[in-house]
Order: sequence, then C-alpha cells, then structure tokens
Amino acid sequence: TGPLSSDLDGDGMAEVFTLLEWDGFDGDGAADLVIETPRATIRARDVAWAGGPGQQPEISLAPNGSLKLTSMNEAIGRDRWRLTLTIAYRDGAYRVAGYTYSWYDTLDLANAGRCDLNLLTGRGVRSVAEGPEQAVTTRLPAIPITEWQDAMPVPDACRAE
Repeated sequence: TGPLSSDLDGDGMAEVFTLLEWDGFDGDGAADLVIETPRATIRARDVAWAGGPGQQPEISLAPNGSLKLTSMNEAIGRDRWRLTLTIAYRDGAYRVAGYTYSWYDTLDLANAGRCDLNLLTGRGVRSVAEGPEQAVTTRLPAIPITEWQDAMPVPDACRAE
C-alpha cells in the first residue's frame, strides 16, 4: 500500500505513514514503518513480517483516523494467521493501542480463533474454534511503535488454552 496521511497527534497537520519492505538476513522479509511529521521523521524498524507475493504487510486508516498495520501468513504451511496493530498517538508517542490476531490450522480446523485487545485499557475478547467470545485481560502495555518488533510473541491473552 502507498503512503497514507492522518493527523494522529492532533496538531492540525497530517503525518505521512509509509511501509518500507526489505529482505532480512535469514531470508524472511520485514517492513519498517516511516512516520513523517512536520517536526521529525520517525522510523519504526522491523515492525511487520513481509511474506511472499500476496502476503505483504499493508497499512490502512480506521474510521477514527488511527493507523492500522496488518501483516499475515495466509499461504505458507499449515499455521495461518493475520495480525493487525492499531496505532494511535498517546502520551507524546505513536503507540500500539490495539492488537487484533486471528489464526487457524489448515489440517486441524478446531485449532482456530480470534483475539482483539485494547492495549490502552488492558481488556479484550478472545474466541477459540466455534466457542463463545470470552473477556480477557492483558498486561501488554501500549508501547511506542518504535519499540515494537515483528518477532514479539503472541500475548498470553490471545493463546488458545
């Protein structure tokens, strides 16, 4: 996806958000998020996994203007997943404010689920397989996007029990 603009920090001037993909040392690809503001350029390195064709990360805007950064593995191996980080401006930084993760196993259809966490409140919901939605909590804080790494593990609140 191309550059997007939104005024996340509320200063009346839109920031420009761009994803830059690169090949990692181990053969996997990754993407950096570049945030251009009138005052500075911020580069959050290695924030999303970049797969092969059709599995490149993408950015979009939520209806409230927050940035959504989505990465996915929807074609390789039996363990498929999709991760969307919602980025908002809070306490002087662009932070990962939301974490939405879904997964499924192509050979074990009961091993599937979805999790949606609000990192600003520490609350969320999770559903596993065809089960009901359950309230969950997380201790994962709304960290600055510059501290996020693609290799961060799935939060405990989003793991199937």
